[in-house]
Amino acid sequence: MDYTILVNKENLLSADYVPEKLIEIHEPTGLKLDKTYVNRLNIVAYNAFKQMQKDALKSGFEIFIDSSYRTYEYQEKIFNHIAKEKGFEHAKNFVAPPGGSEHQTGLAIDIIFKRNNKMIEEQNENDPEIKWLFSNAHKYGFILRYPKGKEKVTGFEFEPWHFRYVGKKLAQEIFYSSLTLEEYYNTLKI
Repeated sequence: MDYTILVNKENLLSADYVPEKLIEIHEPTGLKLDKTYVNRLNIVAYNAFKQMQKDALKSGFEIFIDSSYRTYEYQEKIFNHIAKEKGFEHAKNFVAPPGGSEHQTGLAIDIIFKRNNKMIEEQNENDPEIKWLFSNAHKYGFILRYPKGKEKVTGFEFEPWHFRYVGKKLAQEIFYSSLTLEEYYNTLKI
């Protein structure tokens, strides 16, 4: 599997794309649009997350995978739901279109965390758990996929909870260079 695959609004996956080596995972999650949603993730990304989760706990943070693999159809439901609820322009800026979601790769995760025995679904960049992830996720092969100040590059608003597995080597390159995955790909084209 190509852990460096670039998926965004310009690099779409087909409706029938299903990644290899998906496993079902059992993590506490927040509310889901579709009650039949099952959390699944690439096994390599999952094992990396489990190590990250274990080390976060040593630092006093309980992190979980709220959302992982999504089918093309499930992403379509999410996009249409947000467009109906908040308008098409809002959906276009905040939600990946069907085929344009990294979740379809089986390598992207949305993080949720537990604090004081309560699941925190509304994360922000000042949460200590999020700060820990910003500083440490690259050690496990994850990158913050939609960083603050890079909205014009990624095509998405800042999402402090959305991380993407790309492997340790690339994650560290991206972390230390402050590049996005799009910018990394652009440097390869030069």
